[in-house]
Amino acid sequence: MEYIKYERVGVEDTRLLVKYRVQFLIELMGNKPDESINLLSKELESYFNEFIPLGKYVCWWAKDQDEVVGIGGMAIRLNPGSFKNPTGKVGYIMNMYTLPAYRRRGISSKILQKLINSGREMGISFFELHATKEGEPMYIKHGFEQHTEPTYRKYIE
Repeated sequence: MEYIKYERVGVEDTRLLVKYRVQFLIELMGNKPDESINLLSKELESYFNEFIPLGKYVCWWAKDQDEVVGIGGMAIRLNPGSFKNPTGKVGYIMNMYTLPAYRRRGISSKILQKLINSGREMGISFFELHATKEGEPMYIKHGFEQHTEPTYRKYIE
């Protein structure tokens, strides 16, 4: 019988965290050339090494014995305040990923709740995310609502 334990990820786990972030992105966007994967891995390692100790990136994972089977992260952003969010603190939830063999067992729901609880302990009351079609029902179940404002993006190479 499997026993899933949940742990907050520390800076000492950066290399494994990078591995799962890259795995998540490849599943989401398709395979990429080795040079792109290597560049991204280097940048992610730098990001996690800087922002985890500062409390600006929070991550939880689920383990079945010593194997990571689910993961979720939250980047802490500080925006100017608004009437809905006077502090301007935003918990941007990202990288929610569960290994295919462990899906539909509530692992992502538990990780999401741990991220929200961590954010609340940090004084965050405003959370946002982008969802895949597969993830939408879980987020809705946890009270997330689809935002109606359009998002515009521009990438400069």
